[in-house]
Amino acid sequence: MQTIRIVLDRVTGGLCVALLSAMIAIITWQVFSRYALNDPSTFSEESLRFLVIWLSLIGSAYVAGQNKHMSMDLLKEFLGDKAKQRLQILIQLIFIAFAVAVLIVGGMHAVTIAASQKTAVLQLPMSLIYAALPVSGVLTVVYALLNLVDAVLGGPIPEPAVDQNSVMGE
Repeated sequence: MQTIRIVLDRVTGGLCVALLSAMIAIITWQVFSRYALNDPSTFSEESLRFLVIWLSLIGSAYVAGQNKHMSMDLLKEFLGDKAKQRLQILIQLIFIAFAVAVLIVGGMHAVTIAASQKTAVLQLPMSLIYAALPVSGVLTVVYALLNLVDAVLGGPIPEPAVDQNSVMGE
């Protein structure tokens, strides 16, 4: 299981790094072309918008897999070990249900609807943009299944490192 998680982390994290690097390069070109060349780039705004969509969705799957998603930990602090384990199992089941219903099923529906449309400037199929939904959904399900197996077997589930000073506002 750990091997699958390590490979998935490297691939997903690498994809996020590549997307962010592409965004930095495009933004740099956009600023340079606008102010140095006095000829604003036409493709940069649209491509940045699409890269943000992909980065956000792939990044959210990665963060959920690392168990570093936004959460309220107050309840967890009052629970015993068995109850924490049950809560972790419930959380992973909710992640799976959401990812399947909204990201995969809903995303595939959006991909199908947008299949005949093209983007305004880049002339890319809109289905390529909407494909970020089911891809993120599949990644979220795989990560949630890995976390679920760890929770059921009582193995180590990635816990977010929380600096208590930052929580207390010090």
